[in-house]
Parts: sequence; structure tokens; C-alpha cells
Amino acid sequence: MKEKLLVIPLLLLLNIHFLFAQDTYRDEFNAVSYGNNDGNSNWAGNWDESDPFSGGDNIPSDGFVRVTGNRLRFSFMFANEEQIERTANLAGSTTAILSFDWETSSLEAGEIISVQISSTGGAPFTTLATFGDNVNTTGSFSQNISTYISANTTIRFINVNNDWNQGNDRFFVDNIEIEANTLVDDPPVIVVMGDRHFCPNASNSAPVAETISITDPDDVNLEQLTIQVSTGYQNGSDLLTLTGVHPNITDSWDVTEGRLTLTGPATFAEFEAAVLATVFSSTPPVVNGLREFSIVLGSPLFLPETGHYYEFIPSLGIRWDDARDEAELRTFFGLQGYMATLTSAIEATFAGDQITGTGWIGASDNFGSGEGEWRWETGPEAGTVFWNGDETGTVVPGEFAFWNNNEPNDYPDDSIPGQENYAHITDDTIGIQNSWNDLPITGGGGAYVAQGYIVEYGGLPGDPVLQISGVTRLRIGCTVITNRNKTYRVNY
Repeated sequence: MKEKLLVIPLLLLLNIHFLFAQDTYRDEFNAVSYGNNDGNSNWAGNWDESDPFSGGDNIPSDGFVRVTGNRLRFSFMFANEEQIERTANLAGSTTAILSFDWETSSLEAGEIISVQISSTGGAPFTTLATFGDNVNTTGSFSQNISTYISANTTIRFINVNNDWNQGNDRFFVDNIEIEANTLVDDPPVIVVMGDRHFCPNASNSAPVAETISITDPDDVNLEQLTIQVSTGYQNGSDLLTLTGVHPNITDSWDVTEGRLTLTGPATFAEFEAAVLATVFSSTPPVVNGLREFSIVLGSPLFLPETGHYYEFIPSLGIRWDDARDEAELRTFFGLQGYMATLTSAIEATFAGDQITGTGWIGASDNFGSGEGEWRWETGPEAGTVFWNGDETGTVVPGEFAFWNNNEPNDYPDDSIPGQENYAHITDDTIGIQNSWNDLPITGGGGAYVAQGYIVEYGGLPGDPVLQISGVTRLRIGCTVITNRNKTYRVNY
């Protein structure tokens, strides 16, 4: 009986372990360097030493503070003069533990070294423990430092008491480690169904979904959900409307994107009710054909044809390279972001419809072989050449390009290469809607000023498998049958 009961706490421990992601910042001092990174994550920088009395600062092989014998050694310390510190970026972590091995030797009364911590990267520091003071021994130190978690969590060793006046006064430290744990927020799961025929007229509508379920093992609320006509949208005719009363949810219709945004916070049940209460209508003359509705948990929009998510990030005047770097810092339920790579007409239209004005995408002819070799520089397609030449060039077989009229032209003089090397979606007032143009890295003026960039999520190695979106369908079509007395509109 007891053996069976032991399984329960073991399983609980395993489950708790898998709820956390762990980062370790560690220095084992096996190399004479202040830049060792022996954990699975890198420190924010090297050790920063102040040792003004013995050969200068930040020399790991010399001075009263140095790396020797695979340990960090302190000797002959002057009060408040000699110290060493190192910073770890713990932003996003939920718990953190600092630990190290230590030894004191010949430290007399009042000869003390302190280990301190700061969450600001500088003053004020808080003393965690002191070593020495006529107690010469070895040991291991471990303390919870979760209250100091920040992007600039800094540990420091410093003598704040008497000078060490004997040449054999020593303090050694080894295996310094910060173990930072982050609670893994499991993504929600949505299951939605709906596939029916519908014959719109001037006064009727149809629900976009027949059934819906939203679940999450570690949450009960949701901030936002979007419903978009992702296939077949007719701007100005098609409409999504939230009906009924939903006190904790506000709705917003974007006619350009064909998107209805439902915003909480609200419970899953409240969002489920709101989705079931959302209806589609279309103003005659109705365009027959398929309407697909992407229902997504969160703000990015879902394109069924690619299985990827997209969002426009407004940032007036941003440079192309800054937009690229910012996009790569964005995540969506664990999916890594990148500046969009548009490899089909459907994808180009979908992305272009999300913005008004100039928006950067992940293409350039300033890399690879250079001028005239247009490549995708981001995402899964990074390094893929899709266009060769200027406005008279050609698309690479099997690839896709959607340049505006007479683009890419290296304006103002295409006889001088390298003036415009970065691609963007063109403002709707210029040429072909949703098409592309080339600009300098800083963008242009007037209608060519960068308004932001398109971020794409999905398709990168290591991306998690998510079920945060669903697709429903209405098949729009009517057959008119007329006799002498009545006219019938029949779904087909």
C-alpha cells in the first residue's frame, strides 16, 4: 500500500517540473576569463571588476581579484574599493535561485566579504550574506532572489568592512549560478464548426459558427478574439455583426480587413456565446461564392491557405532593419515572429489588406549577390531569391512577386545601383493595391513614409503546434425560380 502511495507525490513533482521552463546562468571559472557562460543561457555581459590597487580593472589573470585554480579568488582586499559584479537578464522569470560554493582562509575579525544583489544593475545593492570575520571554512550558498528579478539583476562581491592586511587573506568562490524558472503558460485550444449554404437578401443573416469550444488548462479568461472573413470578402457589402447583449465584451468592425474584434477580458463561456451570436450578412447585389471565417484567439489574423498568423505593427517612420529586428522579438503563443514573406497572391492580398499606407516586408536586394537579386531575408524563406533584375526583370521560376507598375526601379536613377534596396507594401493611393515597391532603408517621403511593418508567425523550426484558430464556411449562392404567382430563392 505504501509503495503505491509514493507514486502520487512523484507524479505531482513531475507535473510541477514540466510547468516550468528553466534558464541557468552559470560560471565554473574553468577558463581564466570574465566571460564564461557555462549554463544554458548567457549572462547579460562579462564580470565587471574594480581592482584599482593591483594592475587595473577587468584583468582576470592578475590582481587582488582574479581567476586562478578554476575559482574566483579575492585577496588583500581594501574596504569599499575592490569589487566584482555580473548581470543576468531575468525578465519574464517567475522565480530565481542564486547559488555558489565558497571558501575562506585566514580572514580575521572584521575581515569580511559580502555578496550583494540589485534589480537595477547598480545602486542600491542589498546584502544577502557575509563571509569571513574570523570564521574560516568552506560551504555552499543558496538563496531565493525572486524579489530581485528584472532585466538587470546584478550580483556583486565586495569588501565593505576592514582592509585585509595579510597577504594570505583569501576568499574563494566557484560554480556561481542563477537558476531562473518561468511558468509555462499553456496556450488555449479552440474547436469551432460551421459549414452551410446561405442565400443572403436585404434583411437576413446567418451565424458564422454552429458550435464552439474554448479550453485552457491554466486559465479561464481571454482578452481578445477576432473573426475575419479570410476568404471571399467583399469590402463594402459583407458585414459581421455581434447580436445580443454581452456586458463584458466590446466589439469593433474593421471594414478594410473584414474583421470583427471582440475584446474582454471575459470568460471563455462569454466569448463562446459571443461567437455564436455573431452573424454574417451581405448587401445585394450579393457576390456568390465561398466565405471562410477565421476565428482566432488573440489579435493576429489567421490565413487558412498558409496556416500562419499575421499582424500589422504601426510604427511611423521606422527603418527596414529596425522593423526586421523588432519583428523577430515578437512572439504569439510561442510562435516566433518575423517580418512577413509573401509567397503567393492570396498571401500578398491578405497581408496588404491589413494596412493603409507603406508597410515593410522581409525582402531586399542588399544581401546575397546584391543589386538586382531580390531575396527574402526573414522567416522560413530566408535566402530564397524570388526576383532578378529591376523593373524589367523576371520572377524566379516557382516563386512569386507582386511589384507595382515600373518597380523595383532604384529611384531616382536606376543607372546608379543601391539607392533603393528594401521592399514594402505600397500605399493604396499609388498604383496597384497591395503591390510592392523598393525604398531606401529609411523609407521615403509623403505616401512613402513607413507606417509600420507586417509580422508573420508560423513555419519556423521549433515552433509549437497550436490550435488557437478555427475556420468555418458559408457557401453563398441562390437560384431564382419564378412562376406567375411567386419568386423563390433557393440555396444551392
